[in-house]
Amino acid sequence: MPHPTQPLTVIVLLLVSVCGCDRSQPVSPATPPQTSASEREQLLAAVAEAEREAQNTEPPKPNITLATPPGWIRSETRALPPDDHGFTVAYEHDSGLAVTLYQFTRGLTSIPNDVNATPVKEEMRHAKNGIEQAVQLGYWQAAKETESKTVELGDSQQQALWSQYHLTVDDMVLASDIYVWAQGNTLFKLRCTCRSEDVPSNQAILGPLLTAFGSFDPDVHEEAK
Repeated sequence: MPHPTQPLTVIVLLLVSVCGCDRSQPVSPATPPQTSASEREQLLAAVAEAEREAQNTEPPKPNITLATPPGWIRSETRALPPDDHGFTVAYEHDSGLAVTLYQFTRGLTSIPNDVNATPVKEEMRHAKNGIEQAVQLGYWQAAKETESKTVELGDSQQQALWSQYHLTVDDMVLASDIYVWAQGNTLFKLRCTCRSEDVPSNQAILGPLLTAFGSFDPDVHEEAK
């Protein structure tokens, strides 16, 4: 099974969004980058260290079924740094649509399956701050949140926090969707980025995968313990 390579921007976002680096100042197209060269070097060094730690870590068992609906393929799970106790897995559709799923706990032993619970809201905040950090580092020219709300994952009953950003890179606008939810004392985050004009067609493609992720299987959860 092919393992799509992650661009550096995704690795940086993995660090700032999953490992918890934070920026409190919101970024807009009118806000100039405020990350100094030394800060950039420190962040990239931290990324490299996180990558080394992850390479020496065994990924935990999935706490949900990593289904592959028709038209989808996925990579093997790849461990996150030990403190996150999780993994990332890449999905790709025949159409070219790419999705990244993260499973992690941050060491928490009790995580409510509730989109209003603090751990879930904090993870969405980290994800948004990660996008702002990427703008400050110059990976994207601008980022604007266009919508955010609570949604259901596909046709399942699992609720998730959802946010969509429009990212500008090389004068092209990309739509980046973020889903965050909790299930079985575990946090999950899904990222999907595509050209903004492809959003309507990609939603139909993404639906079966979201449904699969939102369909809780007690046997899988028990096996992951």
